[in-house]
Amino acid sequence: MVIQKCHIQRVSSGNHCSSLAFFFRSNTNTTINPYSNINKYNPVDFVRDRCKSGNLGVDEALDLFDKLIQMPYSSSSSSIIPFNQILGFFVKIKYYFTVFSLWKFMDTQRRIGIESDIFTFNTLINCSCYVGRVDLGYALFAKLLKLGLEPDVFTFNTLLKGLSMQGETTQCLQLFYKLIANNGYPCNHITYTIVINALCKSKKVGDALTLFKAALGKDKLKPDVFIYNIIIDGLCKENRVKNAFHLFQEMSGKGIIGDVFTYNSLIHGFGNIGQLKGALILFEQMLEKGVSPDVITFNILIDSHCKNQRTDEALELLQVMRQRGEKPNVFTYNSLIHGLCNSNQWKKATQLFTDMISQEISPDVCTYNILIDAVSKEGKIEDAHDLFEVMIQRGMEPNMVTYNVLIDGYCLQGQLEVARQVFDSMWGTIHEPEVRSYSILINGYCKAKRLDEAVPLLEDMSRKGLTPDVVTYTTLIDGLCKTRRVAVAEQIFEDMRAHGPKPDIITYHTLVDGLCVNGFLSKALELFHKIENDGFQADIVMYNSIIGHMCRAGKLNEAKEIFCNLSTKGLQPNTRTYQIMLNGLFKEGRSNDAQNLFKEMEEKGVLADEHTFNIMVQGFLCDKEFQNAVEFLHTMNKRGFSPSAQVASLMVNLIADEPDHETTGVLRKYLHVDK
Repeated sequence: MVIQKCHIQRVSSGNHCSSLAFFFRSNTNTTINPYSNINKYNPVDFVRDRCKSGNLGVDEALDLFDKLIQMPYSSSSSSIIPFNQILGFFVKIKYYFTVFSLWKFMDTQRRIGIESDIFTFNTLINCSCYVGRVDLGYALFAKLLKLGLEPDVFTFNTLLKGLSMQGETTQCLQLFYKLIANNGYPCNHITYTIVINALCKSKKVGDALTLFKAALGKDKLKPDVFIYNIIIDGLCKENRVKNAFHLFQEMSGKGIIGDVFTYNSLIHGFGNIGQLKGALILFEQMLEKGVSPDVITFNILIDSHCKNQRTDEALELLQVMRQRGEKPNVFTYNSLIHGLCNSNQWKKATQLFTDMISQEISPDVCTYNILIDAVSKEGKIEDAHDLFEVMIQRGMEPNMVTYNVLIDGYCLQGQLEVARQVFDSMWGTIHEPEVRSYSILINGYCKAKRLDEAVPLLEDMSRKGLTPDVVTYTTLIDGLCKTRRVAVAEQIFEDMRAHGPKPDIITYHTLVDGLCVNGFLSKALELFHKIENDGFQADIVMYNSIIGHMCRAGKLNEAKEIFCNLSTKGLQPNTRTYQIMLNGLFKEGRSNDAQNLFKEMEEKGVLADEHTFNIMVQGFLCDKEFQNAVEFLHTMNKRGFSPSAQVASLMVNLIADEPDHETTGVLRKYLHVDK
């Protein structure tokens, strides 16, 4: 039987579907290129030299394989080595399915002495993993054991890497602990690196760090910059930046020099937690150590500065980037344009967009999404739609974010009919409306108090096979409460509790506040007390809301009891909490208690702002405690605060009603009013 070359198909590791790279057929007339040298010399040496030559082509490799198959048993078939070398060549050029086809043919020739060895199976397992078929890799593993072959460290490393590549962390760990760590099968530095990387990718960095330390303690792992980078990056992605930095210091202490990846991970980590100073110190340190920042380094720094409203420094970094010969890319410009739009620097954002195009950097979908979103929120919805049209004209496919941003823009401007048209236009495209799209449109209808159009959308989602999320339900509950349809809101809330998605703390807050506003304080308190039973912890914002509603309903003592028990819930009153209580006390004519509470507020270091002082002055003026009012006006003045319009009005009325009162002169002074 002779090989007839027919079709060769290169298959990358990401392609899970294929045809055979080539097929075999009987053809006695096929002519083989006369490789006379393969007959003169040892076929192992000849094939090895051709595979290492760097100029071996696919056709020649197939002819070599064909020639090896036809050679007499005594000269070639007794050795699997040249076949392995040819298989290795096809792996190197990513013709993975060709490898399988060749091996299948080899396997039919076992009767003439072509016996696969561990190297052959390792090659096949490696190909299986590259094409995303770890299950096939396991089948090959079982076959090699059945044939009496002993797996080596490469066999296990290949399977572990394949499982890691597919995100099968549990299976990866099971293989590691069951067959390798606990049964004495071979493992090496690469084995531990693969497993640690798999743990970090699956957000189990703590386990990775434990394994790393254990392997170091047993001399199973040689620490290098690569393994440290894996764990440092994993820690930074979990915002455990302090731990990552300590590991970096440990690495440096062992004489292992960090590379650009090390610094990029740490700089990104510090930037994500708002520690720009730490990020810049690391940037300066990498320059001092001779580690050249790359485009990723600058992109991380620029993006972090933009997210912290420090666009001037971000633009300076752009200049430094160019001076160092690093060319900005689309991500660089997107970060800057987004930052400038968020800080309302439209002129600079437009200039940067123009500069981007002049530098022959094509705007991507993200660029247009940023601009459409920013322009929409500025109320320039027609300009946003023009950008949408330009995007399509340039052959760019709008994505889900594009449609959602545009729908949101029209909703913000109250153009709900147009928003609905954009929403409906998504049907039949590759980006049909998803949960977020529905939530945006429902929110638009709720804000416009058009609940009769919002509620049916919830039912439409179910018909389309979409499951509303907690945001969808919370939005609808809020809209229903604001249109006094509290019973329907409660019904939806109970449906969430029974069937999911489970309400979150925002859902509870929304319904509690809605019940209070609509006069159902008892129901609100009942629901409020259920929060802890459902596994949630109300925050100070929610407590402020419930205390405020109780004060307005004349339940000051009950409100004060909740206020006094805040510390038992692990919460501390903030400025707004004190303001609510002060208003409540003055409303009940308890000015002495209000004064004592203000004193407590100051003693506990809670900031009394201008609004707090105005509450105090207004309360004393209403209770005709003019001297106390004047004292607070003095303090206000020292702190640079001014009376509010309402307080000023009370002061004017007092001067008019009691022109000869002893405090009138002082009040005139703060109002700058002449007699």
